[in-house]
Amino acid sequence: MWGEPRPADPPPVGRLDWLLVGGFEVAALVEGIARPGLAWQPFVTLLAMALMPALLWRRSHPLATCLVGFGVAGLLSLLQLFTRSGDLGLYSMMAILILLYSLARWGSGREIALGIPFVAAVVAVGMFVASAGVAEIVGGALFLLLFVALAAVFRYRAGLWHRELRDIRNQERLALARELHDTVAHHVSA
Repeated sequence: MWGEPRPADPPPVGRLDWLLVGGFEVAALVEGIARPGLAWQPFVTLLAMALMPALLWRRSHPLATCLVGFGVAGLLSLLQLFTRSGDLGLYSMMAILILLYSLARWGSGREIALGIPFVAAVVAVGMFVASAGVAEIVGGALFLLLFVALAAVFRYRAGLWHRELRDIRNQERLALARELHDTVAHHVSA
């Protein structure tokens, strides 16, 4: 896995990416304003809104964006632990799961090997702070593994598709070369 290269030609930032970021920005703002009992409400809301543009670079810089996204989540967990305040997380911060997906889908083997332990550590701190039970820990771990597994499926499916296209092109070239050879050989012999 360590030597696995990045998938070739990630799609550029497009309209849907901007729409995704805008949707999560609005969701974070509305949730930050309307959610009752949110500790450190302005700080958490602004932090969540500042994090959302990282979604734009998720394909070109998957490790960096994943580290930033889960670093913010880890910072909020540590802040909650040390200040003994109430819940600091916004539900719209679930957008960082897209960053985890992007790490496994668009990152190199080295980036994945470096990013997954960091994500696991941040999730472990979050579970500790939330005093999660065994069922929540197992469910949360399976939920995160689902994102990684989906990314791996799409990554290898795209690789298979590219290999099939390359094989089809090679077969067409070979058939064309045979046909040209046969035509020239026929004319020469005639």
